[in-house]
Amino acid sequence: MKTRLIVFAAIAAVLALALSSAGQQSAEQLYKSGLYEEEVGGNLQKAIGIYQDLLKRFPDSRSIAAMAQLHIGLCHQKLGMKDAEKAFQKVVDNYPEQSEAVREAKEKLSLLLGSRSLMKTGDAEFKLRQVWAGPEVDILGAVSPDGRYLSFVDWVTGDLAIRELATGKNRRLTNKGPWTKSPEFALFSKWAPDSQRIVYQWWTKDETYELRIIDINDPSPRVLYRNQGKEDYVHPFDWSSDGRSILAGFYRVENSSAEEISQLGLISVTEGSVKALKTHFEIQSAILKPWGFVFSPDGKYIAYDIPQENEADEKRDIFLLSVDGGTEIPLIEHPAVDTVIAWTPDSKGLLFNSDRTGTQDAWFIRIAEGKPQGNPELIKPGVGPILPMGITSQGALFYGLPGNATDVYVIGIDPQTGKVSSPAKKAVLLNEGHNANPDYSPDGKHLAYIFTSSMPAIRARQVLGILSLETGRVRELHPDLATFNYPLWAPDGRTISVEGTGKDGRPGIYRVDVQTSDVVPIMLIDKGTLVYSHRWSKDGKVMFYSTGDRAGKTGSFFVHNFETGQDERITGSPSNAHFFDISPDGKWLALANRERNRVIKIMPTSGGDIREICSFEQEGDDSITPAWSADGRHIYFRKLQEPMGNMWDLYRVSVDRGEVQKLDLSMVRFRYMSVHPDGRHIAFSSMGANPEQSQVWVMENFLPADKAKK
Repeated sequence: MKTRLIVFAAIAAVLALALSSAGQQSAEQLYKSGLYEEEVGGNLQKAIGIYQDLLKRFPDSRSIAAMAQLHIGLCHQKLGMKDAEKAFQKVVDNYPEQSEAVREAKEKLSLLLGSRSLMKTGDAEFKLRQVWAGPEVDILGAVSPDGRYLSFVDWVTGDLAIRELATGKNRRLTNKGPWTKSPEFALFSKWAPDSQRIVYQWWTKDETYELRIIDINDPSPRVLYRNQGKEDYVHPFDWSSDGRSILAGFYRVENSSAEEISQLGLISVTEGSVKALKTHFEIQSAILKPWGFVFSPDGKYIAYDIPQENEADEKRDIFLLSVDGGTEIPLIEHPAVDTVIAWTPDSKGLLFNSDRTGTQDAWFIRIAEGKPQGNPELIKPGVGPILPMGITSQGALFYGLPGNATDVYVIGIDPQTGKVSSPAKKAVLLNEGHNANPDYSPDGKHLAYIFTSSMPAIRARQVLGILSLETGRVRELHPDLATFNYPLWAPDGRTISVEGTGKDGRPGIYRVDVQTSDVVPIMLIDKGTLVYSHRWSKDGKVMFYSTGDRAGKTGSFFVHNFETGQDERITGSPSNAHFFDISPDGKWLALANRERNRVIKIMPTSGGDIREICSFEQEGDDSITPAWSADGRHIYFRKLQEPMGNMWDLYRVSVDRGEVQKLDLSMVRFRYMSVHPDGRHIAFSSMGANPEQSQVWVMENFLPADKAKK
């Protein structure tokens, strides 16, 4: 999810002022159009034109005009340094009373002045351009060293594919067939130095990971390495400079101790044998792992980043490891989150991403004999949460910007007729694009949700937000957990339960105090098992939950008694319906399975006979978690418009008569519904009606003059 480049609290204040007159509403409309083109469409030149039009037509709407001028600078900054400095200076000179916009403009000016000297590369002009955008974009691949191709996953089928950058033509290298024929798919891929061979991950029908090698001129895949256990994970990071070895990370669970092991090794391209380089990494986090391993082009060192704190994104440092695994050298030690981007082609420096200035920026550190030379230097401010896709032999850096921004929406609905009384509207305006999993409080006055901020290749930082529906204010809770999700209010409104993982790596369901953020485990499960759903009983004395394996093929329903602390399996519960909801009177569970023939059923909370309510056909294994209406007469659910699509429609089915009704709501990837106690509003997560897409960008002529390869 792409990090926004604006401070949404400031924008909210600006837009509030903008509503004070009809003329300013038009200015607001133009401003929103510019934001859409800038942040969703990625059309920066068009966005600049819209902002400039706003400045001409509404010079007296100074609060919005200042923000428009600021975003002209941000657009120029994304396109390159040219004209960005002038645009930011105009904010300072022309709108001195607009303190928030001026503050941000001054910060950007400071960063630009600090990095200007690094971008003087002789006669070559710094360039930043978008090379691929659209719904088919995938950013899990890499650029070939000669700069001709991008490898990627064609998610129409899950095949590995390449894109010829000069022509924009795509070609599949594998041919697994449609999803209905095979559930296998490719994932991360890396090019060999010869720009002909690719090593890539492959998820098999046996639900294990393999590493395979394929030649773009002879697409007959060869299995290089195969995981033995379903809990094991192998990741291809880089090729050796001679093309004889693959640098890979191995992450597995030791069965005897349930300890998670991280290992770095070299896989022989010809034999498939593994040579371990390093097994024990000195990290404090039980969840986060070292990442970003990349060979220096001269083959002497391996750079990587590693967590230094338990918190998900509090601190990551960068180290160098000699290629024989014998020497480890700290390269970047800083309180910030620092992550590896790429070596320069001459091996004399390393590019890395850092949030040390408050934004995610690209930095450069000079290296000689495996040691840092001087202080890091700012290369490009405001690059955002990029996913590095490699650097060419000519020094062009390719990277991806992820799309899939998710927000919390609310619609109004007539509980009697099912008609949508008010269209979908974003409920949470702070940190847009990063909010999900809403749940209404029992009194209907608050909405809990999860805010997630992302960093590339690192587990994201999460916040439990509580939105007051009366005041619009948000209060943030920071549970002491490694990860957490799916918040549910307890009936007394004093605590919120979440499905999560403790700092010790143990998954389970935890209780979070809404006043103090204190965390208490409700129940813990074994590693390798997932909690699929959980619900409180109406009186709060018991909790219902379902668990199963990662593949979703087995599952069990349980009830946890808070008084005794005991857990009992629910009699007659199905093994294939992991997702459920509890009726308002607490007497029934609505169940939904994940097979092609989807069936919604109800079952007494005490167990026993199961009654089918409705069924329909749907491809894929996306969950369709049901949600009871407030009066208990209907069950809401979602359904795909077309096989393997991303647009979903809202339906409801009568519990008594089984009549299915399609409602007037269609959104991309909407899920996690919560019905307000009054029955007249439904909150849910969605990517919206026109979601932002992933993008691929290239940065050229950005290295210091004596480092750029001519």
